[in-house]
Amino acid sequence: MKIGDQIQKLREKENLSREKLAQQLYITRQAVYKWENDLGYPDIQNLIHLSELFEISLDELIKGDHSFQKNIKVKGGTGLFSNRRLLSSLNYFSLFFAPVVFPIITIIAGTAEIKKHGKRALVSQLIPAPLYAVMILFLNLITTEQGYLVFEISGTIFVMLTLLGVAIWNVVQGIKVLRGQRNGNQ
Repeated sequence: MKIGDQIQKLREKENLSREKLAQQLYITRQAVYKWENDLGYPDIQNLIHLSELFEISLDELIKGDHSFQKNIKVKGGTGLFSNRRLLSSLNYFSLFFAPVVFPIITIIAGTAEIKKHGKRALVSQLIPAPLYAVMILFLNLITTEQGYLVFEISGTIFVMLTLLGVAIWNVVQGIKVLRGQRNGNQ
């Protein structure tokens, strides 16, 4: 359904004249006429007011009008810190403030692009866990004190280097996403 038809249907359902609707939106009745006859489209502020007034989501209001959806332009989403890029990069930087948790949240609730970066970051952040498990297993299998000490030191160094490598990889990936750079894995 075209957005104009949707607005007219909702207006009539609420028993509002074009004049009354226009007054509630602080616009002219001619603007409402133009919307209902597909001679123009409401701006984002008026869409929000319409959705609140008619108690429907923005999605419900514009879903059926594909030509209107194509005309929607989002301002501010092209710079260095566009929302998708920022959220995607935060998956990698979350290693320092919410490891594992943030990527899981974005995997559940993000867009396809954000989910992809969430999965990559989550895998990288989980890499050290099996290393710890293997190290503890081998430490329990070693019977001599000297062998235990050597393995403990070498295992700790290996795990620390792995953690450092994971941290560096996550920072590099986060910066690449912020800059909008592509690589073979993206």
